[in-house]
Amino acid sequence: MTNPVFEAVRTLLAVREYQDRAIAEDTVRRIVEAGRLTASSKNGQPWHFVVVRQRQNLREIGALARTGPYIATAGMAIAVAIEKTSAFGVSDASRAIQSMMLTAWAEGVGSNWVGFVHFGGLEAIAKKLGLPDDYDLLAVIPFGYPKRAIGKGQKNRKPLRDVASSEHFGTPFE
Repeated sequence: MTNPVFEAVRTLLAVREYQDRAIAEDTVRRIVEAGRLTASSKNGQPWHFVVVRQRQNLREIGALARTGPYIATAGMAIAVAIEKTSAFGVSDASRAIQSMMLTAWAEGVGSNWVGFVHFGGLEAIAKKLGLPDDYDLLAVIPFGYPKRAIGKGQKNRKPLRDVASSEHFGTPFE
C-alpha cells in the first residue's frame, strides 16, 4: 500500500517557475489549514500566516525579496510571521511551512522557501504586509502550478547509511 504522506515527502522539489493560473479556493484553504493544524511546542501556535493573492502585491513582494523574485509570478504566497517572544517560533513555524508545502505538493501545487528571519532582508516585506512590531517575518512561501514538468522524486541526496545510525552514532543503519 502506498503512503501518500511519504510519497509527497519523497517527491517534493523546489519550484521557482509557475503557470499563470489561479489556485482553487479549496486548495488554498487546505494549504493554510495544514499550517494552522500543525503541532507546536506547548500548543503555543506562535505564528501568523498572511495569504497574498493579488497580482500587484505578489509583484511588489517579489521585487523586495532578494532571493525570491519569482514570487511575482506565483499564484499566491504565504508570508509566515512568528511571535518575537516565542522561544520555539522558528521551529514551530518551520514545521507549519513544511506541512503547507507538502499539502500543496500533494495537490499538484509547487512551492519554495524564500528568505529567513535571521539572515535579514525581509523587513521591507514585513512592513508592506503590516506586521505588528511583536512579530518577525520568518519566510515567504510562493505557491503555484509548476510551469514545466519536473522530475518527481529525482533528488540528489546522500545515501541513508551516511545520514542515519542505529542505536549509536556511526553504527550503520541498515
